[in-house]
Amino acid sequence: MTSSNEKHGNISLEDALDLIYKGQTNVAVMAKKVGVTLEEMQRLFNSYVKQCPLDPDIWQADVELGWPWV
Repeated sequence: MTSSNEKHGNISLEDALDLIYKGQTNVAVMAKKVGVTLEEMQRLFNSYVKQCPLDPDIWQADVELGWPWV
C-alpha cells in the first residue's frame, strides 16, 4: 500500500484486510474507509484469516537467543 492512497482515503479491500491482519487498524475503521458494512468486513476478514494461517514458528525469525540460553 502506498502512503498517497491512505492520505486520500482510497484504499483497496486487500490492503484494508492486510492492515487489520497486522493489527495496525480495526475492522470498523476499515469498513468505513472501504465503504462496506461492519458485518460484511467482519465476514471478509474471517475468510482472509482462514486463507492466511499464522506460522507458529514465525517468532523464531525475529528472536536471537543470547546467553545463557544459547
